[in-house]
Amino acid sequence: MNVKNFDRKFALHHQRSFGGRWQAYLFSASIGFVFISIQLFAIRDKPISNIANNAEPAQATNRFSHSDISSPYEQIFVVERLPAYQKKKSPEAQQIEKTISPTDRICFVHVGKSGGSTVGCALGFGLHCYNNTKMMDGLLPRRTTNMFHADCYDCYDESANFLFVVRNPLERIKSAFLYERPYGINWLKNNYPQYYERRKAFYMDCPFRFLEDWVQSGLLGKTGSRGSKYRVSEECQEIARHSVWGTRRYQEHLYFNY
Repeated sequence: MNVKNFDRKFALHHQRSFGGRWQAYLFSASIGFVFISIQLFAIRDKPISNIANNAEPAQATNRFSHSDISSPYEQIFVVERLPAYQKKKSPEAQQIEKTISPTDRICFVHVGKSGGSTVGCALGFGLHCYNNTKMMDGLLPRRTTNMFHADCYDCYDESANFLFVVRNPLERIKSAFLYERPYGINWLKNNYPQYYERRKAFYMDCPFRFLEDWVQSGLLGKTGSRGSKYRVSEECQEIARHSVWGTRRYQEHLYFNY
């Protein structure tokens, strides 16, 4: 899909879906498992320097890991900490990861707002699992040893396959919008200070509290849907477009499309 027309297609789809009382989402979430046996994300072809301000290069260590298993992410970004949920905690899973070769591994690519947490928990990872990270039986959970989510690529380039969970992109956009919408400015500041400026700019500085306003006012440039008599500024229209394209970081799940 041409990215320049994506916002309009999203808006037209959104208008049609509102007319039918949503009907439990006309495009229901379709979760598919896709195995891609190609060499993706060729990090090794683009070596990353750890030298900044003429400082000595950092030494690769594994000291930030949540287990004693080597982490590809921490070997590259040696001063960063791998999120705990990206490492399996069960002794069985860790023993498998110690013995399996990179070419037999599966990398789980968690696409946000696509059912990835449910699948990840079943595989033994720990994002939104509420301490229930027991790995299911089967070859797929045993072979899926590493995870890629948002800005943490903790997979081997030589992995045998990459496992994706996908969803209709328009429904995914709706879900991301509602999931990250704050209850209020004080709530946002107190609970998510790291996201405060970005989400405030989208949800509060611009009149995008409701999905309909984001579509009608922000993407289509029409008057607001909730009785507003004014058109939003060009700046807010630009914010609306970049948000749905994922080219500026206002919402985490729309900016990181993986």
